Amino acid sequence: MRDRNRFPRIVGLGFVLFALLLAAAAFAHLKALKTSPEQGATLNGPARTVRVWFNQEPDLPLSKLELEGPAGAMNVEGLHSMGEKDLMARVTGRMPDGVYTARWQTAGDDGHVLTGEWTFTVDRGGR
Repeated sequence: MRDRNRFPRIVGLGFVLFALLLAAAAFAHLKALKTSPEQGATLNGPARTVRVWFNQEPDLPLSKLELEGPAGAMNVEGLHSMGEKDLMARVTGRMPDGVYTARWQTAGDDGHVLTGEWTFTVDRGGR
């Protein structure tokens, strides 16, 4: 009789451990925490760099930063990390007023390649 009572407890414990493993896997994914320029920001001049910070160290060989504006794709060069769980690159060339979309790609600890984007605006206010 005692063995019959142990089986449901063992199965229940197995389900609890499985649920905990699934929850840990869900939190293992890399996430963007903040950007520069900030999401939705309006700048009164050109951005000279784009940068994104993550909750994990990004995998630099799998990483990209791209920027697109009103005139199309911008030149983004020198992709690197400042050692702060980040990706950063220089923006070169003319940056006219308008809305810009920055896109990132990288992988975190679990190896999954993820992407994201943010937008900001350049508005010199008629200067």
